Amino acid sequence: MERDRIEKWFDLYERDITSFLIYYTGTMDVEDLVQETFLRALNKITKFNENSHPKTWLISIARNMVIDHYRKNKVWNKVKDLFLQERSFSIDTEQTVIMNQESINLYKAINKLPKQYKEVIILRGIMDISSKEVSKVMKSKENYVNVMYYRSLKKLKILMEKEGYEYGGF
Repeated sequence: MERDRIEKWFDLYERDITSFLIYYTGTMDVEDLVQETFLRALNKITKFNENSHPKTWLISIARNMVIDHYRKNKVWNKVKDLFLQERSFSIDTEQTVIMNQESINLYKAINKLPKQYKEVIILRGIMDISSKEVSKVMKSKENYVNVMYYRSLKKLKILMEKEGYEYGGF
């Protein structure tokens, strides 16, 4: 029964967990982390609060797992510039190039933010998770999440302007 539940959640939320982990870790190589997230969820399914949303719970597991990993390896501040790696893609129009460059600029700016700002931007701005759900993931009050989101957007805007990037907001 628990296994079926986790499999259903995998089908529903695997993309969200993958996206979160890509932004949170700064690497595209997150398949093992996604798998480990769902394995941990299976092992801890009895601790799942039925009043919570499964996606929020899974993101909390993924977040805590990454924090533990970086604490153990003492490389929390290591930022990878994966979007700067040579990519082979076809350029159909100038718009495609512009959109890709905007994504690169946004990604780089987000990775320069302090940890808490980065988290709230990823969860609220990119993944479009409600303040209430983000507060559960971050183990903070909802009002604090809203304040942090506002501050992180301001900081992101300043960073992007400082780097000469255009800022379109979320």
